[in-house]
Parts: sequence; structure tokens; C-alpha cells
Amino acid sequence: MGGPKPKASAFTAAHHLCIFCGGHEAATTLEHCPPRSLFRARQWPEKFEFPACQACNGGTSDDDLMIAFLAQLDPHGEPETLTKGKGLMRAVNKQFPGFLGLMFRQSAVEARAKARRLGLSPAPGRTHQQMGIANVPQATHACVEKLADKLTRALYYLHAGCIFPRDGGIQLRWFTNAQLLQHGHIDVLEVLKDMDGVSLPLKRNGRDLRDQFDYLYSVDPPGSLHMLRVVFGRAFGFVTLFSQIPGYLEQMECEIQAQQGSQESPFRFISTNRK
Repeated sequence: MGGPKPKASAFTAAHHLCIFCGGHEAATTLEHCPPRSLFRARQWPEKFEFPACQACNGGTSDDDLMIAFLAQLDPHGEPETLTKGKGLMRAVNKQFPGFLGLMFRQSAVEARAKARRLGLSPAPGRTHQQMGIANVPQATHACVEKLADKLTRALYYLHAGCIFPRDGGIQLRWFTNAQLLQHGHIDVLEVLKDMDGVSLPLKRNGRDLRDQFDYLYSVDPPGSLHMLRVVFGRAFGFVTLFSQIPGYLEQMECEIQAQQGSQESPFRFISTNRK
């Protein structure tokens, strides 16, 4: 096999530690995050390449496939998106046998109830079951957690200028377009809509890609608590709360529960890429 490509060699020489495992391993590859497979027509954002070890880069390829498929589940998708979605569906069916059955198999009664809850009606000549309103199998949650973990660490590296530590904490809450269809808004984004945030340009060859991927990055004045809000088109998104200080999120959650009682937090801790 040939050696590393010149671009990757030059990049890892300047960024010599893997940012996805907390700098635990040497960086030997370039990792595109978000994965390039999420974007249409080979148009992914510039400057979203990160130093990664081989294990962190290659260890989530199946998860990336699942996420790319999830990103195409747009009820108002363009023909190009729908065509790509069919190819991804075949690939997902091969890599995750039985997954599509869990996602789309439902009785006529279940499909009708979901459509009514979301305020949707089938097109003339089609049934509620043919509308493709999806369930969210458990395997999907694990794939989204891995994406959220990696993208949170990647954007921390871009905005903070250092590697997120292995013992830092990350909490996640994610959502699909079902909530948008049902309520007209995403609850967690509605609560946070007035909070300031920053983001980098999301362009390729001058083309704005925010219709496919957009984010806002926020940090409190002391710099101890960070927040990331991410949306992938009209398909899904997530919010992460994270801190580079070990135990900070746990202490914050305990204080909130002490003030508000035993109400369960809508966020859950993730640590999918720690070694």
C-alpha cells in the first residue's frame, strides 16, 4: 500500500494529535466532520477536516452511513435528494439487516394515527402506510450519539483552538423533523432561540450549504460551559452541552435537580469515542 497522501501528511504534521480521542493517539489521517456522505453533489463545507487516528476515523463508517440516510428523510426533499436516498437505503439494508423493517413497518392504524398527529395527509391514490412516516429504531440513537460526540469535539477544536479532553463531559438532546411537523417548531431550539452563538462560513466554491448543515456555537463568559446547536436540513438535528472541566456538567445537573426536584433532564450524557 502507498504512504499517506501529501495533503494528509502536511496536515497531520501541523496537527499531530487526534482530536477525537482527546489527543491520546497520534493523528495519521484526515477526518471530515460532518461526514462528506451527508452532502449533495459532493459539495461539503471547506475547512471541516480534522486530525484523527486511524481507529477514530475508520471506526464509525457504518454510523456515518446511517446518518447520511437519516439526513435524506425530508418529506419535501428534492428529486436529487430522493434519488440519493434510495441508494443509501440499499446500503443501509445491507449493513444493518432488518433496520428498514423496524423503521417503516407499521399497521394501517398506526400509520394513520401518526399522520394525523403530524398534520399530514396522503397524496391522492396513496395510503397512510405509503407516506413513509418513519419510526426511530434504537440503532439510530447510537449512530446520532457518535456523530454528536465527534462533531462537538471537532467544533470545540475549531472555536477553542485546543483538543477537548478525554475526561470532559458532553450531554446530548437530539430531534427529528417529526417534532417540527407536529408543533411547527423544535422545542429545545425554541427555548434557546434568543441565545447568541457564532459559526464559521459553511460554503463550497462559493455555494452556501446552510440548507444542508448549519450550527451555532455558544460559550458562557467564564468559558466553562459550551453549547452547540446543529441542524441537518429539514431532517434532524441536536443540541449538546459540554464542558472541558471534569465533573462540571454532573455538578450542574445535581444543582438543577436540587432546585427543580427530581425532574429528569432532557439531556443525556454521551461518551461514545473515549478510549
